[in-house]
Amino acid sequence: MQAAATNPALQALKDIHTPAVVESWPIAPGYWLILLVLVSALLFTVIWLKRRHQRSAAKRAALMELERLDIHNTNICVEINTLIKRAALSYLPREDVAGLEGQAWYAWINSQVKQALPELQKLLDRRYQREPLTPDEAQRLKQITANWLKEALPLAHKKSVQPPLSHKQGQELKC
Repeated sequence: MQAAATNPALQALKDIHTPAVVESWPIAPGYWLILLVLVSALLFTVIWLKRRHQRSAAKRAALMELERLDIHNTNICVEINTLIKRAALSYLPREDVAGLEGQAWYAWINSQVKQALPELQKLLDRRYQREPLTPDEAQRLKQITANWLKEALPLAHKKSVQPPLSHKQGQELKC
């Protein structure tokens, strides 16, 4: 060590100074853009999921209520028909659904799904019969209704199916 102190060439050297630390802030504009896109995508996804969850709330409630129905109840057809109508009223304006009965009601039900469900109509028509559904028929009605609810709900605002006009009503409209 003494030799280094006496050597005049080494005495002219100065200590090594490290460069200043490169700061990571502020970040480059490209990173700001990527961050903005990611935050926007995350925000959009959260809003979309929240709306989807809210929109399907009536569907979930209808399916839960359907599960609670007793297949031994003599009025199960009436209760299921009411359940379908209430579920539809949760999504559509009252004037589009509330007044539908008979064939217009069944046409509307079938228009909400890809494939018509004649067995649903046949079983729901049994609500006007004196003899109630057998437990097997009631279970089948619950199963068909659950499938309809899963496929049809949430309802989009479609053009409602109007019952056919009688000849007299058609004449009144022409005047």
